[in-house]
Amino acid sequence: MGANSTASAWLDIDLDALAANYRFFQDITSDQCHVAGILKADAYGIGMQKALAVFENMQCPFYFVATLGEALALRGLTAKPVAVLDGLFTGAEDLYIHHNLLPVLNGLDDIMRWNACARRHSISLPAILHFDTGMNRLGMDHDDTARLLDDLSLLAGLQIVAVMSHFSCADDKDHPETAVQSARFAAIADRFPQAMKSLANSSGIMRSTACHYDLVRPGMAVYGLNPTPETDNPMRPVIRLSARILQIRKARKNETVGYGQTHHFNRDRTLATVAVGYGDGFPRYLGNRGTLYYKEHPCPIVGRVSMDLTVIDVSDVPAPIAAGDVVEVIGARQSADDLAKDAGTIGYEILTALGRRYHRRYDTKQDSKQA
Repeated sequence: MGANSTASAWLDIDLDALAANYRFFQDITSDQCHVAGILKADAYGIGMQKALAVFENMQCPFYFVATLGEALALRGLTAKPVAVLDGLFTGAEDLYIHHNLLPVLNGLDDIMRWNACARRHSISLPAILHFDTGMNRLGMDHDDTARLLDDLSLLAGLQIVAVMSHFSCADDKDHPETAVQSARFAAIADRFPQAMKSLANSSGIMRSTACHYDLVRPGMAVYGLNPTPETDNPMRPVIRLSARILQIRKARKNETVGYGQTHHFNRDRTLATVAVGYGDGFPRYLGNRGTLYYKEHPCPIVGRVSMDLTVIDVSDVPAPIAAGDVVEVIGARQSADDLAKDAGTIGYEILTALGRRYHRRYDTKQDSKQA
């Protein structure tokens, strides 16, 4: 039996769309601005190696990941710079040196430890400085920033490759914090004239060319999510998710469905049990509120989403429907952003939760270009 007949659900990944989305950002930034490849969380769930092949083919000059483990996995696949957003892991400093990884220094403690490594090895070590301009998550806070800017000799043993910050509200077109953060970052960046400057994420890139600087970091948009929620999505969809119908069954009036009996039927209905659940990364919160599609027909989810199964109401589907047929979870009629909205979350979570049980089918054109 082939993969199509043995799979319960299929995740189709369009590598041409991924390339087109990356090219989109190359086209809207200047020749002096580089477009980084963001490969954290297994390239937003589509697969680090496959995404890397696309970015390498597009002459991507610089990569960001979140964790040291991700960086070590990536380092064996590319010679390009690899930066670790989560910072300098305590006790693992020599791994960054040995594998030529760029730590994003998020505080004075990171700076002190990286400087100590530089002294111990009698070398100048490269790093990226992350200044928190309003996120309150990672990066040098107000006190660390003030102390460092007052005494840049604290960086004496380091080669500052770049300075960066991160927008908190750029997905909201009119949010005033974006301008505030931009001004804060500009003042800091002026103190590091030789370093690259990096501020804009996917949405930030779309808001103003003034925040493009030397290096932009489009993550979610390259993978097909909408960086401008107030408008139609300018990006091409990268994934399509489909799942198998396992059984068609009849539910009688006054019966219930699923755990907890959360959905009662006030009339006889036809149901389809679909092979997707929260064990596949399909949000449990979609119970009684999400929709799957059989061809062009919307089919509401009824009852709770289980670990491996979801039940939909197919009573209003006019065409014959049977076990073995396929429903659309994400695709032409429902984007990852649409599904996320129904689940009360964001498209990022939908993509990064994509389960390993899906049978993955990749467009092969990008792979052939790499051969």
